[in-house]
Amino acid sequence: MKRGRYEAVVIGGGPAGAAAAYTLAAAGRQVCLIDKAQFPRDKLCGGGLTFRAKRAFEQTFGQPWRADLFNTSRDVHFYSRGRFIAAFRSGTPIDFMMRAAFDQYLVQLAERAGAELRLGESVAAIDIERKIVSLRSGEEIAFECLVGADGVNSVVAKTLYGRAFDLAKTAFALETEVPRAMLPLQGDIVEFDFSAARWGYGWVFPKPTTVTIGVGGLHRLNPELRQRFDFYVATKGLRAGDLKVKGQFLPAGDIRREPGRGNILLCGDAAGAVEPISGEGIPFALWTGAAAGRAVAASLARAGTEALTLYRRDYDAIVAPLLRGKRPRWLIYPRLIQPVFGWALGFSRVRDLVFTERRKRHFLSAAASPRPPSPAVSP
Repeated sequence: MKRGRYEAVVIGGGPAGAAAAYTLAAAGRQVCLIDKAQFPRDKLCGGGLTFRAKRAFEQTFGQPWRADLFNTSRDVHFYSRGRFIAAFRSGTPIDFMMRAAFDQYLVQLAERAGAELRLGESVAAIDIERKIVSLRSGEEIAFECLVGADGVNSVVAKTLYGRAFDLAKTAFALETEVPRAMLPLQGDIVEFDFSAARWGYGWVFPKPTTVTIGVGGLHRLNPELRQRFDFYVATKGLRAGDLKVKGQFLPAGDIRREPGRGNILLCGDAAGAVEPISGEGIPFALWTGAAAGRAVAASLARAGTEALTLYRRDYDAIVAPLLRGKRPRWLIYPRLIQPVFGWALGFSRVRDLVFTERRKRHFLSAAASPRPPSPAVSP
């Protein structure tokens, strides 16, 4: 049986895993990054990157943002209950990327720093006592420290706690990528619709070559999410049955207070480190991944010091605003609050509304088009 040994093993090649592997390799540690997919690979993700994501990237990888990977927008439109509410021009640009290209770039940065990659390798089991990761290929990989960056379905979290996530506190999303030519009037306008799902929203994000349309919300409150998604897509003049649709569980504010055990750490979506209102996760994946990498590197340098002890201070600081952000959801998402929230959003910044001739044509065209019938679900 083939066997390898590393000081650290990172499971998951998304932003959190790439950040952890890069940080460890840059510190001169022997690290192996494992992911079940070959890269580039498809990943359900809106692909929105705010200014804090840019800051997190530059802090983690020590180099400038690669602008060629992104499409930039400043125009954001809000809808609720089928009505246009408001248009805002963002003070800072919002970047949108193709997740496959972005993740591949981050993994390449980790490899260049010295991380060894095992891509296209699924984890069969993790033996915590023996400190062994068994791959489905039959290979066994020994480790001193382990970082779980393997998403909401984390096998590392499942090994530690018996389950990867709490189904009652998790979101589910459906999403499709549409060629930009199919939505010629969309341009670079970003859209949010807060009535598209219960305790969630619908979105339209303009990426470099496609437009992403998605609907997501708390899983337990949206048993009819596919109907809601089909309806939302139909409001854009498209038929969901003609499109490739992806679905995925997503963290929704269930942030782990204890992100690991001993020398086994969790970061990114595996730790639930996601902004609880917007669902933004990439900056927190980068920050927690890098923090996990630093903690493991320091633990390896100080015999007898557990990585979790070193990780907890940085982790607690990173997730503190996420924990505080759970309360404001009650001012946005409850069904009875939505009309009031829509009114407040529509009138709070009237002077900031921006209507270009292109947007006027977009709205006139949408108004003239026949609307699809309402779905047989309550809004």
